[in-house]
Amino acid sequence: MLQSLYIKNFVLIKEITLDFSHGFSVITGETGAGKSILLGALNLVLGARADAKYISEGEDKCVIEAVFQIESYQLASFFEENDLDYSHECVLRRELYRSGKTRQFLNDSPVSAGVLKTLSALFIDIHSQHENLLLRDGKFQLKVVDTYAQNEALLQNYQQAYQHYKTVSSQLEETQQLAAKAQEEYDYLQYQFEQLDKAKLQAGELESLEAENELLEHAHDIKNSLLYMDALLQDENGLVSKLKEVAHKCNSIASFSTEYQAWSERLESSYIELKDIAGDISNGAERIEANPAQLEANRERLDTLYTLLQKHKVTTVEELIDLRNQLEAQLQHISQADEQIATLQKEQAKALATAEKLAQELHAVRQKAAQEMAPVLEDQLKQLGMQHATVQVGLQTLNTLSPMGKDAAEFLYAPTKTTTPQAAAKIASGGEIARFMLCIKYLLANATQLPTLIFDEIDTGISGETASLMGSMLQKMSTSAQIICITHLPQIAALGNQHYFVHKQESDDVLTNVRLLTDEERVTAIAKMLSGTTITDAAIQNAQSLLANRN
Repeated sequence: MLQSLYIKNFVLIKEITLDFSHGFSVITGETGAGKSILLGALNLVLGARADAKYISEGEDKCVIEAVFQIESYQLASFFEENDLDYSHECVLRRELYRSGKTRQFLNDSPVSAGVLKTLSALFIDIHSQHENLLLRDGKFQLKVVDTYAQNEALLQNYQQAYQHYKTVSSQLEETQQLAAKAQEEYDYLQYQFEQLDKAKLQAGELESLEAENELLEHAHDIKNSLLYMDALLQDENGLVSKLKEVAHKCNSIASFSTEYQAWSERLESSYIELKDIAGDISNGAERIEANPAQLEANRERLDTLYTLLQKHKVTTVEELIDLRNQLEAQLQHISQADEQIATLQKEQAKALATAEKLAQELHAVRQKAAQEMAPVLEDQLKQLGMQHATVQVGLQTLNTLSPMGKDAAEFLYAPTKTTTPQAAAKIASGGEIARFMLCIKYLLANATQLPTLIFDEIDTGISGETASLMGSMLQKMSTSAQIICITHLPQIAALGNQHYFVHKQESDDVLTNVRLLTDEERVTAIAKMLSGTTITDAAIQNAQSLLANRN
């Protein structure tokens, strides 16, 4: 239940704290006093869209905090799933800044507005005047039937099956489209693959061929250079022979000085190294030969590789190999498409059969609930003064599956037993629709054990005895749920266990204030609702009489 509501700097409210209790609470006040501001503040802390215009003029931020007692609602799993600390007392706080930034807290832990909205929907329901339009919404009407039937588990199973069916159907459609498109390109893909496959591509081949060709193209010049170097090094008077002679001469005097000895060792090492180099140059000169045939073959191979690189707009043979592998995979995929399509078609048929079966089970449960709901609604409407009302909850079977099954629901209504029932939203008056929606909320509250229901002027369009009957129903509902009702009717206001009065407080600024009325103050407030600004003795007596009936 809602224990308290704290509001600071919200529109015309400077700062107030309201404490609520079990049972039936009413909120009254003159038109324009700010009753809707209270509801707006509560909606904001429950996760509604925020707007900086809600902040009181001249203030930087507003703060709204609502405290709920949730011990008996079995919500620990929600807190665990959202990584939040669970407590029997749930404190929701919303801070709105002039910059447009908002901060939300759940038991002092930062959360998103979505978390507040999802959680609060589990333990509070706010019914405002615009919700009467829900009678025009087929989804709402079907949801009412589902809630009354308490088939949440079955509906969830159906929706999982339906989602699986839709997923498989999308996969099948996508596979069929890709297969059709790919089949058109098969010959072209096959030609590209065969061209690349025939090329016998090898990683690193391009660089190797380019290096080899560089040698073959300059073989004559390279050989002459190597032979010339060989002659300089290894002729009778070449560098190797002269270095050997220098090393021998230095060795002959090495014993006279450690410095000479070091020179001798270095010369000997240089001689050995130079002799090895000379040998390598000689061998290199013998190996290199002009090979016009190989050069031509390499050029042809390079032309093939360059053509493929340019055609496929890549720069390496490795990329060509990757492309070849991709083409091979595409061709294999196309070849296997018929098999994949057949598999998906079987899976789709199986998924459809499962969803259809669950949809039929849903329909049977809904049909039973619809038949049970109609007389209950009729009985509740009779308690609200609609003695001859006829109600039917119609279910129509759709041609195709939808996220909610194969059913469409519509509440049908006739004001008399001799009138053919029609869509309630089309033929019911404003007052009748208000009473119809109250009865629906009554059913939902009993079916879901919703702990707190707030009604914003659900009594619009009614008066007199009907208002008293509606108040009695709200009072009856309050035995199993906390009921808070914003009302303009004295017959309903008098039945509340607590009575909050919203009024304008004029000081330097015009502000909205709320206070809990005493028993004496309630007499005056209800008398004023009965007679207007001038309170008569008759109005006082009438108010006392109404209040006496609340128990």
